[in-house]
Amino acid sequence: MSLTRPARSHSLVTRLLIAQVAPLALFAVIVLAVGAWTAQRVVASNADRLLAGALQTIRETVSVAEGRITVDVAPWALALLDGPERDAVFYSVREGDRLVTGYAELPNLPEARTEEPVFADLSVRGVSVRMAQQTLIIPGRDAPIRVSVAQSLDSRHASLRELYRSMLLLPGLLVVLAALLIWPALQWGLNSLKRLIDDLTRRPSPSADFAPANVDLAPRELWPVLNAFNHLLARLETSTSGIQRFAADASHQLRTPLSVLSANLDLLAGSSRPWTAQERRLIADSRDAVGGMTRLVGQLLSTARADGARIDTSADLGRAARRACQAARERRAFADGALRLRLPAEPVIVLGAEDLITEQILNLIDNAFHHGAPPVVVHVRMTGRQAAVCVWDHGPGVDEAVLPHLTDRFFRAGSSQTPGSGLGLAIVHTLSEAQGAEFRLSNRRGMRSGLIGRIAFQLEKLDEVIGHDASA
Repeated sequence: MSLTRPARSHSLVTRLLIAQVAPLALFAVIVLAVGAWTAQRVVASNADRLLAGALQTIRETVSVAEGRITVDVAPWALALLDGPERDAVFYSVREGDRLVTGYAELPNLPEARTEEPVFADLSVRGVSVRMAQQTLIIPGRDAPIRVSVAQSLDSRHASLRELYRSMLLLPGLLVVLAALLIWPALQWGLNSLKRLIDDLTRRPSPSADFAPANVDLAPRELWPVLNAFNHLLARLETSTSGIQRFAADASHQLRTPLSVLSANLDLLAGSSRPWTAQERRLIADSRDAVGGMTRLVGQLLSTARADGARIDTSADLGRAARRACQAARERRAFADGALRLRLPAEPVIVLGAEDLITEQILNLIDNAFHHGAPPVVVHVRMTGRQAAVCVWDHGPGVDEAVLPHLTDRFFRAGSSQTPGSGLGLAIVHTLSEAQGAEFRLSNRRGMRSGLIGRIAFQLEKLDEVIGHDASA
């Protein structure tokens, strides 16, 4: 497939670069990062100086009277730390490890010295605080005096928040202004892509899905992508055609010998020859194996059919449910009331293919009998602007963690010995997507147990119908 160069072209990258989104965004990030770093340093430095000032005020009141250490902490001594946030303030004076006055929770710092205060971050009574501590040497005393002052961090945080708001104002205004200017530029640059997307989404029929995209609608930066895309579409069309031919051939080549084998086994089982118990068991096992293989082949073919399906016809949902129940009865013998059908009084016409809907309901019924417990109920009902068919059983239900995986192909909720191929619910899900329907699995609530499979179809016309129950 050759790629022609349009007579008029433009560069999407050039148009986006004109807006200069990248330099502006980088500038804003740098400004905010530098501003935040500076604000933290300024606030921390000022708060530490105030803490050191309060420490020095208390330190100057330490003296010795009658051989004892005395401290005169007046209310105004901690006034430097007073602020609108009303921070919690703690202080202590220790001679060695002995507390002279203050709060015992403030520890001695091994790195404390006499020249200048040292600072530490810790927690006091469940409050995060910043503590300053300095050592005082008094002649004649055996142990050094340690003076400590701590303050909670509320005022620091409030100051940082105020500075952050101030710093964000200017970059925020620049970003808003840039967005207002860049938006028209983006619309201008993406107009051609929108035209291309509209061309791809407005395909008139399923057969047009593999038609090549119109490269004249795209900017030149996307020409290689569209070239590869069109080449891929051509390969997909060839591959899909081959799969469809294989499915048709496999349907004939696999089902015919299996039908012959099943019929021969039925003849053997019904013959008048006196079979031994072991021989009858082998024949029964062979019949079960052939039946399982026949169902597996049918499900594999249904899976291939569902993958390529694009349905835009209409179907009678009630009739499809009756056909599915009849097919289920032909497959196995049910006790009275084991399979129940509930239909509305009037036909319910939905968007979909009746044969595929019948197959979906039949798969839900088979799944309910294989993994649940009777009675199994098939209920067709109106739900607003949709019509839904629900199939539920009275078994133990499914673990909630397993529910999302039940529609995965070849997934089985039990062990590897669980009957089935793991394709039934996957086929229901795939056919629902092909028909524009919604398939959902859930456990029954309350005291009732069992799994509910619900397929909601779009109505062909919105007529009110009166529902009633019809036992089958």
